[in-house]
Amino acid sequence: MRRRLAAVMLSALALVVAPLATNASASTRSDVVSLARSVCGSGYTVTVDAGDMGIPKQYYWSVLLYNPSSGYNCAVNVKDSNNTDYGRSSGIGMGIRAAGGSWHEDLGNYTKYAGPVYVYAPSTCVYLRLTSPELTWTSNAMGCN
Repeated sequence: MRRRLAAVMLSALALVVAPLATNASASTRSDVVSLARSVCGSGYTVTVDAGDMGIPKQYYWSVLLYNPSSGYNCAVNVKDSNNTDYGRSSGIGMGIRAAGGSWHEDLGNYTKYAGPVYVYAPSTCVYLRLTSPELTWTSNAMGCN
């Protein structure tokens, strides 16, 4: 019981400290973007990633991609290699919705990433929702193609 309480307290502390950390994330932006492109499929280009979203990328990187030929957006939530759950199955999720639409989500226990999730939204803003054991984060409107 004490060990679990200590783990919960450390997790809460990590959420407060992580955004203030100055050390670089172990996963590189190019690695994460490459993975997101490979799982979304051909024709997708990066619209925005965690570096632009303001979430603590020391643990998760969310990437939004867009395919101008099809009008579909794709989102992927990637565990950073600094994450103690990296490579281990644990709860993680990624959600996307077009402005005025409903959520399309992939929630489950994954070793490296959740997604891809897709929404048809040409010339429309989208919203992302990252879910993990530590947090649930919903973006402002983005990717207004």
